[in-house]
Amino acid sequence: MPLIMLSVIIQAIFIVHAHKTGRRDWIWILLVIPVAGCIFYFFLEVLPDMRNSRTGRKTVQNVLKTIDPERDLKRLAKELAISENTQNKLNLAEECIANGFYQEAINLYNSSLVGLYKTDPKIMLSLAQVLFLNQQYAEAKTTLERLIAENPDFKSQEGHLLYARTLEYLGENEAALAEYKTLAVYFSGYEAKCRYALLLQKLGYTEQAHAMFKEILARADTMPSNFRKVQQEWIKIAKQQLS
Repeated sequence: MPLIMLSVIIQAIFIVHAHKTGRRDWIWILLVIPVAGCIFYFFLEVLPDMRNSRTGRKTVQNVLKTIDPERDLKRLAKELAISENTQNKLNLAEECIANGFYQEAINLYNSSLVGLYKTDPKIMLSLAQVLFLNQQYAEAKTTLERLIAENPDFKSQEGHLLYARTLEYLGENEAALAEYKTLAVYFSGYEAKCRYALLLQKLGYTEQAHAMFKEILARADTMPSNFRKVQQEWIKIAKQQLS
């Protein structure tokens, strides 16, 4: 990364940090004398935060990750090379997903499903999720069905939703509708209802779809603002489909 670009990125991060933490007097200093300002800001404001608070430590970690996006990936790969245990594999797999290395994550999850962890439901669910991300829908379906067969008492609304979405992507629409219908009753939030309504609409069940979209909006109006904020993606889709 060119030095000029790096300094601009650090300057921008520090300006945002100064604004969010109420240190607005620093903003002009960071704008007028960017290099010296960033140095002083780091040692006088960021470093003490890093030592004294979780928020400060996270800020510095974000700065370092901006400078080197694969920093955590390299660290976790090194940890796995030192000790090839299941937890290190899972940690690296999660970071691989965050960086878009889906096939590498798939390999790590598959290699973790051995011994005591051969039928571990959480690892199997994670594997199914990354298979879906990698557009390997048939393999994702097989993994989820094996998960349930091996762990009949395991419950996961995220896993159930993933199964319904996998069926939809495979073109098994009637089976997907049945799963979405069940999900719509108990799934927390509006994603399941919204995906159910979208599939209904896609298959020509317009009246049923609109009724579901209206239900989403009616329920959203009764919810606290923080809940609506979390669900805004699905609320927006419902509004768009009814407009």
